[in-house]
Order: sequence, then C-alpha cells, then structure tokens
Amino acid sequence: MPKPTSTRPAKPPSNPSPPPPPFTTPPTSLLPFLSTLPHTHIYITHIDTHPSAFKRRIFRVPILTHLFLTLLLLWRLWAAIPTYTALALATLGYPSAATIDVHGAAWPALAYVTLRRTGMFLVDWVLVRYIAAWVWDFVGRAPESAVGWRWKVGYADEEVVVRVSRGWDVGLGEGWWEGEGEGEVFQDRIMPAVERNLVRAKTGYMMMDKNWDLDFAAMVRAHGLVRAGEVGMAEFRKMVLVYSEVHGWLVWPVWKLDEGCQDEGRRRKIIVFKDKLTAMGKESLFFRWVELIQFETSQPGGFNSARQADALKKAKQLFESQGVDFERFWTEVGGVQGLPGMETVT
Repeated sequence: MPKPTSTRPAKPPSNPSPPPPPFTTPPTSLLPFLSTLPHTHIYITHIDTHPSAFKRRIFRVPILTHLFLTLLLLWRLWAAIPTYTALALATLGYPSAATIDVHGAAWPALAYVTLRRTGMFLVDWVLVRYIAAWVWDFVGRAPESAVGWRWKVGYADEEVVVRVSRGWDVGLGEGWWEGEGEGEVFQDRIMPAVERNLVRAKTGYMMMDKNWDLDFAAMVRAHGLVRAGEVGMAEFRKMVLVYSEVHGWLVWPVWKLDEGCQDEGRRRKIIVFKDKLTAMGKESLFFRWVELIQFETSQPGGFNSARQADALKKAKQLFESQGVDFERFWTEVGGVQGLPGMETVT
C-alpha cells in the first residue's frame, strides 16, 4: 500500500504549456488530498452512493469469511503444536511419538510416513503462506487495512473510494499518456475501470481486481478532510489522477462524460460508436475522440458552435489518418448528434 509523501499541499511546477488532454489541472481545493499521495501511482476516485445498509451487508461477507479462516488457522495451530513438538524432539534424538525405527520398519511403512508428513508440511505451508497472509492483509495491512478503514469511516450513503494502480504502473515513466503505451493503459487499464455501469453496480469494496487495489489509507484521509471541511465531497467525483514532473498533479474529470450521457439514448449512441470502431480494429480512435472532445469542452468560452465545427474538422483529420472514411462512418452510425458535447451539431 503506498505511503503518503507529504502532509503539505503540493504546488504544481510552474509550466506555461497546457496539460495534455484529456487531463486538466486539479482545483486548488483538492490539493490537501493530493499532497498525501505518492507520485508513482495512478489513482481513480469516485463517490460510492449505494445505501449504507447495503454496504454493511456486503462487508459482512468478508468479515464472516475471514473470521472462519481465523478459527481454522487457530484450530490448526492447536492441533499442530503437539505434532511439531514431537517431530522436533525426534530430530534432536530424543524419544517421542514421532520417533521411527528406520532399521526395523518396513519400506512401505517408511514410505507412508514420509508421504504423510510431506503432505502435512505442504498443507501447513499453504495455510501460513497464503491463508494467514490473506487474513492479515484484511485485518492488519499497513498503513491501513480494510477493517481499519471501516472502523474509522463507518458506513454512509456517500463514501469516497480511492483505487490505486497495482504493479503494472512500474516503468511507465513520465509522459506515458503521450507515448506508445498510452493506448494500452487507457484502453486496457483505465477505461474499463471507470466504465459507468461498473461503478454503479459495485460497492467500493468490491472493486479490487488484478489492475486496481483499494488505497484504504487514502480513503480514510479523504473522509477526514471532508469531515474537517477542508475538501468537499463533490471534489472526489469520478476522476483519474496522475502526477507529471512537468505539470504536477493532473486530473481527468471522467464524471463530466457521465453527465453528458445520462440519457439512455445518448448512452446507447456511445456504445454503437465504440463497438463500430472496435469491429473495424480502430478502437484507439474512440479514445482519441474522447480526448479531443474532453479537451475542447474544457476550453474557455464553452463548447460553442464554432468550437464544435473545429472539433469535427480535427476529428476528420484524425479518422482519415487512420484510414477511416469520416463521412461514411458517421452515416453508418447515425451521425454525431446525441454524443456528449455534440448535442447541438446539425
């Protein structure tokens, strides 16, 4: 689990160039939280709005599971102490229940004892190496565990969830969002994790997977800042956080895309748009489109008709550079009307 690097608000480096889309500079109100995060990971935040009673029922399952495993481990420890004590005495040459007359015993009997003890050692190793470690991670992980998080935060109808990238972020380097690895990171790691239906369907605790872990310490700190009035709950709406040596902390406010597709019809339009490009083997164009529209809508003056026309011109160049007939593509998917940010295009 990453440890906080500082308790002081982090001031971004002075840099005249704008952040690379779809990222923007974070609001200053978020700096007290960002200052506690290590710079070496990618983070995703969102607000879990499932009812507190539902979250309590969900968390009851791992509590009962780990309680059962703890009792299993204690029973095995109680049962194993006499056996391992006898083995230790026999190894030291003292008579015990584990002593075997190797000269007088038959080979089948020796083979049976050897296999039985080897199996016992293997089972106990698995219990200690994996089961006990899993239980300890749930209860005593440093700097904060799942139990510690629930004990300090409790259950609420609105809870801050902070996910942190696992080991795949090692070696990405500065500016990965503009390099060759950008497509893979966005398509395979980030976009599936911020998918609207996923976030709506699962409570925060259920969102750990092979790509993302929960940063329980960051979640505790976030709630502490909200309760102290230093940061508003709304500041933790769904977003992606990355650190740049050039720009400082950068934020991709994914929640703006969600606001743009609240209507079911527009959501279906996005799905058709993405699926069409995927079928053509051009899924990366979907993410380039998202970046382009996100960047244009974040510019001063709003996303007016002139800016929309300019965005379409840039999109046409982008599509045609990938060998996609822009006019034909939009004819086949029913036009750009209805996509987030393009509602007024005619």
